[in-house]
Amino acid sequence: MRGQNGAGGGGSTPRREALRTWNPRRGSPHYRLRAGFIGCDLFAPLGGIRHNKTMKTAADAFTIRRATLADLPLLLRYRRAMAEEIDPAGEPAARRMLAALEPYLRAAIAEEKWQSWIAEPGGCGSVEIVQWVPGRTDPAPRRAWIHNVYVEPSFRRRGLGRQLTQTILEWCRRQGFEWVYLHASRQGRPLYESIGFEPSSEMRLKL
Repeated sequence: MRGQNGAGGGGSTPRREALRTWNPRRGSPHYRLRAGFIGCDLFAPLGGIRHNKTMKTAADAFTIRRATLADLPLLLRYRRAMAEEIDPAGEPAARRMLAALEPYLRAAIAEEKWQSWIAEPGGCGSVEIVQWVPGRTDPAPRRAWIHNVYVEPSFRRRGLGRQLTQTILEWCRRQGFEWVYLHASRQGRPLYESIGFEPSSEMRLKL
């Protein structure tokens, strides 16, 4: 999901042949985009989040701001809500994830390796900067991975996800990243493909 600017600017076009040959039955794919394109109970239900009821709900009325360490409880609750939507039966796994994620994000935010944006009202999005082995198409020794782009159900279908994603991509562009990466859920794939993300090959093995 993205920010204020459009997805144009790089002159490149998505590789449509790659999109046609990808098989969605193989699971959540690894996507990438050339950047020249454009104090609370963590286990409480998401409904416990309070919003300013006087705010307009039109897409152009949303405010997107940079998150701070003080927003960590809200970021974790959005992460939990996303996990529950993907796997409603995965409550034990979600609790284990949050227990490990809280200290990880606390340190990563403090070290500026994790950047997040909050949409008021309605959602969030994050990007993590990680060290990476330089490759042929992306020789940089670091990568920008988008995580946790989430919009509350009552605020969906209004362009907020796209605004959040564009905000993150614009930040990545200013930081000099040539490519941006993410793993797409089934629900998020149409949005990311419309922006210009293309699937790339990835495999994994559970040990």
